[in-house]
Amino acid sequence: MRTGITWTMGLSAGHHLMSGPNKQKMDAVSRTSLKSLASIPTTCTQCAAGCGVLAYLNGSELVQVLGNPEHPINHGGICARGVAGINLANDPERLLYPLKRIGPRNDGPWTRITWDEVYTVLSRRVKESNRENRANECVWDIGESDPLLSRFMTAMGSHNIIDRNLLKNRNRDLALRSMTTHTSLLEDVGQSRTILNFGANPYANHERFLPISRQLVDARINKGARLITFDVRMSETAAQSDEWLPIRPGTDALVALAMARVILEKNLADNTFIRSRTNVSIDQLSRHLAPYSPEVAERESGVKAAVIERLAVAFASQKPSVAIFGGGICDHENGTQNVRCISLLNWITGNLGKEGGVLVPSAPGPLSNNSWNEQNFSRKTEDGSVTFSDLFGKQLKVNTYIAYKANPAYSEPDNTKATRFLMDQNNVPFLVVIDTHFTETAKLADLVLPAASYLEGWGVEIRSLIDGRHVLNLRQPVVSLLSSAQTLRLPDFEPGKLLEPSFRPRGEAKEIGNVCLELARRVGEDIKHHLPFKDTKDFITHLVTSLPDCDFNTLKTKGYWMDRPSKTDSRIPQMNKSNGTLNSVSIYSQSLEDKFGGSLPSYVPLKSLKGLKPHEFILTTYKSNLWARGAANSKWAREIFHENCLWINHQAAEKLGVANGERVRVVSSLGALEVRVCTTGRIHPQSLALAEGLGHDAIGNVAKARRFKSSDLDTTLIWWTKAGHGVNPFSIIENERDPFGGGYALKDTVVRIEKI
Repeated sequence: MRTGITWTMGLSAGHHLMSGPNKQKMDAVSRTSLKSLASIPTTCTQCAAGCGVLAYLNGSELVQVLGNPEHPINHGGICARGVAGINLANDPERLLYPLKRIGPRNDGPWTRITWDEVYTVLSRRVKESNRENRANECVWDIGESDPLLSRFMTAMGSHNIIDRNLLKNRNRDLALRSMTTHTSLLEDVGQSRTILNFGANPYANHERFLPISRQLVDARINKGARLITFDVRMSETAAQSDEWLPIRPGTDALVALAMARVILEKNLADNTFIRSRTNVSIDQLSRHLAPYSPEVAERESGVKAAVIERLAVAFASQKPSVAIFGGGICDHENGTQNVRCISLLNWITGNLGKEGGVLVPSAPGPLSNNSWNEQNFSRKTEDGSVTFSDLFGKQLKVNTYIAYKANPAYSEPDNTKATRFLMDQNNVPFLVVIDTHFTETAKLADLVLPAASYLEGWGVEIRSLIDGRHVLNLRQPVVSLLSSAQTLRLPDFEPGKLLEPSFRPRGEAKEIGNVCLELARRVGEDIKHHLPFKDTKDFITHLVTSLPDCDFNTLKTKGYWMDRPSKTDSRIPQMNKSNGTLNSVSIYSQSLEDKFGGSLPSYVPLKSLKGLKPHEFILTTYKSNLWARGAANSKWAREIFHENCLWINHQAAEKLGVANGERVRVVSSLGALEVRVCTTGRIHPQSLALAEGLGHDAIGNVAKARRFKSSDLDTTLIWWTKAGHGVNPFSIIENERDPFGGGYALKDTVVRIEKI
């Protein structure tokens, strides 16, 4: 009784502590017992948007994840991926204990070991590499960023880091940096009147998914904005646009340059902006754009010259206007130049730093001081990150390869080659995987370590709002609420903390930050001085002390901290020279001229298009609105979306004699996939499309569409076993790069269709 009363008091105290300013909105009731549910604010990491969510507990059980109505990013909204976060935390197929391989690579068997054994092995390898000046022989493959992990890698002197978040935007980042010195800008679509969208799909997948999609909806419904989308397929955003233009793959830059020429010829450009804030003259631009007529663009792209001219006039005259872009134009071998050409439309119309145009994120106030900078949240450098391809041909010598929530054996282009490389112990003598599930890469590893999910650990991240303010998001544990008796038995229990709810990750899963802290303590030397924290919670407590009007308990209660609004009445961020004001734009790039001879934004035709035969296609991939790395084994997400049919234009299918629903073989230079086709008019005749995120041969039975018995009765009800679990397009996608940006060219692979 005493234990039960104390636990109830602790839960009540925790619920009161975690309640927000609008308690009524945060309350919920169990549908079965009608008892009140305790709510805990935290941050969703199923995508990069940084939405605030509320995790609801029925006693000690996590039962629901909903949007936080007080959070400034999503204002209570939540997507299907966010709701499915509960599947990740409660998945009966989660990896919960450290495993060591005792057989051949990719063949097992496996034996369970202790974390003490793990730390002993890893600390010994770190000490040896440091002692022998071989720190760079340790390769880190990072699928999810973490400030303590970044600090640990920096302390180790690690330079060979495959940063997946940087690599996916490498072409975009170099293009924007060459023009603005910034790697990301904010498109103020909510205040815009004319929005040209080149290859972005904000209604389904975007870095600012919920915020930007809401702003688009508001602009179109309440402000009469027009949205025009150029895309090879009718994406969710294209379907909701005022116009969809099925453009030939990789030709977006040519259309943008033709539009820029029309704007200059019709004297619709912002000449004052060009003269005072760019490094080119109007005459220089006119001469450069002379070859890019609408008629030339029509022959190459398929977009009618009259449409190009009409949209160019509308973009320049019906302001405010903004041109946005996404992976549909970045993931090509000409991706960097695509971004530069489309950005040119914003520069020549003066749409920089204006409502409805392109905004530059201002410096994050108190979050820009040394206490936060030293955490190295982004690790963004001039070169960004090494790539997996750099490991081939012994360009980088590898002694230890550590993959944290990265799965190169599945997600790397030409993943069959990546798998063969990792399987060979001459290439990778020691492979460690830290993840929530037993992935395709884990099958090849020497050590497989259970990682905590985002609902089980502490973390912080910084996000910029469109009005210039910044949000510090808090992640805090909400899974596995411990009873008072369990709390008393914790080795790190502190007297006086009994009334504070205590959580632990499921099984023996651990936060990556705590793993790094323990390794630092065991390695000693100089590394432990860079990580002088007791645990991840202590680390965040240390950071929060530098924030005005905020302490750790306040941050826990709200789930976020936001800096104060600007004193000015303008919603445009007030920038000054010290924090990187964009006073000018470099349309001419000397650095690109020196490296590649491409100084001005130019159209670079795809090599794959030049020799494309009538029976060949360009394969494009896309992320559905249910794509999330943490949703690969989600029963809810996979029930809705479990098969990625091949999109093919119905006219092209008719010429090949392929019927809707028929199974075909898609063949590239690397191999073949068997898949069911979907004939449609919603894709360009020279393109095929496959969704990413399916076709796993690891992760779990849900990901493989297999019915099985577990603690979750729903797993016996999997009904889509006959439909299958889809295919993985990365097995036939060539590992090509953009020579300018160095990023992936995922949407350039030439394929053909064979009937089965």
